[in-house]
Amino acid sequence: MKTIVIDGYKFEGPYRMDKDEIPAEAGVMLISTEAGEGFKIMCVEESTDMAAFIAGSDRKGLWIEHAYHGEVDIYILRTDCDDVKRESIADSIASRRLSSLNCQRPKVVEDDW
Repeated sequence: MKTIVIDGYKFEGPYRMDKDEIPAEAGVMLISTEAGEGFKIMCVEESTDMAAFIAGSDRKGLWIEHAYHGEVDIYILRTDCDDVKRESIADSIASRRLSSLNCQRPKVVEDDW
């Protein structure tokens, strides 16, 4: 495993989806794939249980479809912060890269009418 720093946060990985054991802990995940000399972040996710989130995600097929040779890598940031802070971290990272996150779930805007 190696450490990468994104926006000041230290992520560890890569964990290969469906091959490596993702920790069953709260955290933020960079769903990514190989890209030339580095990697490409396809989307940013967060969960109270990263292992369960990945295993049960309805977006796995989309990630595989967009990944280089179908190989999805996951970099993780373990957190012990509350749900609001963890979501804020994920949103902050994603918002700076929206144009290149080809698998990012669109943010739902609630109308208060």
